Amino acid sequence: MAPGISTIKRGSIQVQRAAKVVNDRLGSRQLLCAFVTTGFVLCGIVEQSASVALRANSPSPYTAAEFAEYVENTSYITRYCQQPADDGNNTRDGSSGVHVVRSIPHIEIPMTRTDETEAVLREAFMWGTLFSPLAASRVAARVGAERLFGASVLGAAAPAIMVPAFWLTPGHVILRFLQGIFMGATWPAAHMLAVTWIKSKYVSGFVSLYTAVNLGYAVVGILGTVVVRKLGRDFLSYVISFTSIVWYFLWWRFVDISLFPNRVKRDEHRHLPWRRLLASKPAWACGIAVIGSQWADATLMLGVTKYLKLVYGFSIEYEDILQSLPHIGHFFAAIMFGVVVDHVRSTGLTSTTTCRKFFVYLSHFPPAALMFVLGYTGCDPSAPAALYTAALAMTGATPAGVFASAADIAPNFAGTVFGLCQTVGAAGLLAANYAVSEGLHGSFAGWWRLVFGFSSVTLLVTATIFMAFGSGSVQDWNVCGDCEIELETVEEPSKLESVLE
Repeated sequence: MAPGISTIKRGSIQVQRAAKVVNDRLGSRQLLCAFVTTGFVLCGIVEQSASVALRANSPSPYTAAEFAEYVENTSYITRYCQQPADDGNNTRDGSSGVHVVRSIPHIEIPMTRTDETEAVLREAFMWGTLFSPLAASRVAARVGAERLFGASVLGAAAPAIMVPAFWLTPGHVILRFLQGIFMGATWPAAHMLAVTWIKSKYVSGFVSLYTAVNLGYAVVGILGTVVVRKLGRDFLSYVISFTSIVWYFLWWRFVDISLFPNRVKRDEHRHLPWRRLLASKPAWACGIAVIGSQWADATLMLGVTKYLKLVYGFSIEYEDILQSLPHIGHFFAAIMFGVVVDHVRSTGLTSTTTCRKFFVYLSHFPPAALMFVLGYTGCDPSAPAALYTAALAMTGATPAGVFASAADIAPNFAGTVFGLCQTVGAAGLLAANYAVSEGLHGSFAGWWRLVFGFSSVTLLVTATIFMAFGSGSVQDWNVCGDCEIELETVEEPSKLESVLE
């Protein structure tokens, strides 16, 4: 045997031994949680990588002093809060009580060319996430969620290696669209993993791991910006692609090979009750509630950050603490909410339906109130920044409320139900992205308040619809009306087979 082949064979044996040791010590559930978390982190990095690469090294058309002057002279808050001169008759222009706005022609605010380019790449990615979830749920039913989730993360991240060749060309837009398709496929696949391998009493905590996407936003903002500035824009793409290949190899070795052969055997792709699913009020109520959550995310990530920058003069770049810290808080808040829901359900303090509705309330009503108040916070710049951070943390209750409800509605068809919810939610996200972007062209406070107020109303309406139609007992939610076991008693994968009977 050739020396090179012998070395590869010995290395393969060592990897197999390491896989057995890890599986024996950690267990499949812990291993699955770790891989799903890191997989969604990778997806979040991919989603924001284009924006970070675009802005990290882009030459600014104006200096920091010019931008400060722009904010000082055009911001509604600055003009409103500006103190008059000592004599009470003159302002800073030294002549009258009229605030003078000095023009800086080359500052293209609120929408610069970089903003427009970033918006095109972001929307291409969103369109991809709109088309894939429902179709991916049916693919997962045939090939297995274990295989589809790994392939989806790889498909979203590995093509980043082609970004340098297509940078800011039509090919780049197409590439972002394809990456969005693969990322959209991860959600229903992860939901099928949840109901197949995770006990019912731990589902909320597992579903909360999906918010690792936000953790990916923070990671690429902090580390990605450093990589682009030190090593160049192309190097970030290479790092993302290489990391995804390593992640997929480990996923294939420790998860796919170990779990896939032992998964619960179901013919759900043949027995899906489409008519009952499409006529299910709770299923559509979940989708509408997801629209509210997506609208809140779009307003917070696009609208509030620009509001803080233009109105209060915050320097919000991707590596800044105000850009990354709220996303980190969102992730850990989601984990906390998921653990609390699982604990409450396992102790029998309240029903599953009551828990879900309460956390839908938490993920919609408080953020709606915080966003509405944010437009009337006055002169203190720390107040809107704190409200922004709190609102993004409260939306972390979404997985424990809306997302987990898709598993309650029909455990055996959770991937398809969630695929439907994500499709509806992605359509809402595109609408929110357009509405928020267009609304922010206004240069006075009324426009901002209108955007925040409309988002607040959307959150309240979508949550109210969920409260009205996503009600009743857990058995009433089930789209498979012939089920003989109550969904709250489904704790192990082997018991799910009886759902199809």
